[in-house]
Amino acid sequence: MEEYVNIGKLDIDKYKDITDKQITTTEVIITYKQIKHINEKEERNFSKYESKLKSIIENPDYIIKDTKHKDTGLVVKKFDSNIIVVIKLETADMTKKNSIITIWEIKDKRLERYLLTHKTVYKKE
Repeated sequence: MEEYVNIGKLDIDKYKDITDKQITTTEVIITYKQIKHINEKEERNFSKYESKLKSIIENPDYIIKDTKHKDTGLVVKKFDSNIIVVIKLETADMTKKNSIITIWEIKDKRLERYLLTHKTVYKKE
């Protein structure tokens, strides 16, 4: 049995400015360990977001460079609320995949602060 769920594929051109290294794969996964982590957080439930993940990764509204974690981005998509998916990009070798770390929702005001204080590497036209 695989230890992860395949979510979809990212467009390297949209994500490339998160890192100064070459992104080595387009495949995006989430491990069962991270699903458990998401489910343990207050007011979070992986199944609430699961059907939206492919759309978030493949058709984001914003991609913001994470200032605290190397090769990591905050991928934002607006549905009824703003959903942020934190994704760690694979830049080292082809045996690994781009991996979702966590998911959460934020209000418009907090998203505006992120957009002002962090580097936006992609904005949907």
